Amino acid sequence: MNWTKKEMPLIPGYESLGDDVAAKRWLDFKLTELLDTGDPVWEYRDELKTRKDICDFVIQQIDYPFHLGAPTDKHYNNWFDSGCCHQITEDYWQQASETLATLRLNKRDGKKGLGDCEDTSVLFVTLMLEKGFEAWECLGEVLQNSIPIGGHGWSIFKSDDSFWRIYESTLDVPPNYPEGYPRIDPDETSWKVEGLTYQAYAKFDRHEYYEANDAEETMKKLTSLPFKAKETRRKYEAIAKAWGKGTKPLSKANILSRARWK
Repeated sequence: MNWTKKEMPLIPGYESLGDDVAAKRWLDFKLTELLDTGDPVWEYRDELKTRKDICDFVIQQIDYPFHLGAPTDKHYNNWFDSGCCHQITEDYWQQASETLATLRLNKRDGKKGLGDCEDTSVLFVTLMLEKGFEAWECLGEVLQNSIPIGGHGWSIFKSDDSFWRIYESTLDVPPNYPEGYPRIDPDETSWKVEGLTYQAYAKFDRHEYYEANDAEETMKKLTSLPFKAKETRRKYEAIAKAWGKGTKPLSKANILSRARWK
């Protein structure tokens, strides 16, 4: 497949869908809004100086959300003493500033920030763009032996040596920079990492949006995936094997997880 440039799509949110599996944010939104520049993005932009700083920071400082042994992305929106209270129970897509806000707030209790695969990869791309570095957010699936094993969000970026590389934000330990991040051709739409295939259906930055040829219907299905169909144990086991490193979801799993997270 090849890339086709398209208009940045409008993704329906809670205002159009209610608490539906396809509602990713409260209001209808364009994907570029995820790569926002609001506080505290500015604060961390000034603290992080290099590409390596950003690669390490996102992996080390943002943890994976679990509740009672299972991955969760349940979000509440509670304003005005319950006068305006809503919830998205499946898969909320956080802006970069929202993911950093969880870090700022959780620091009070000595904890890390929280975000799943697309939340952390969006944060990575945002911080890279803030420093003037080249990076794209990718949405798609990961495949093992040509079989899809979960929807996924990840990033690609140009490293200091001018090679494009893939960035997996759900690892629990940063690879060595830059050689630990596999080199890729950004003009392709799928990339292999030790037998695991990252199949991208869309990529975007703050200005441009591309879809893989014939992927429009696939993207619609991807944005309506139930959380449990995206964040599978099998997916993270395959990612850990391909990268030779643990992943945050597996490192947080416990005995209860074996029963509740398939």
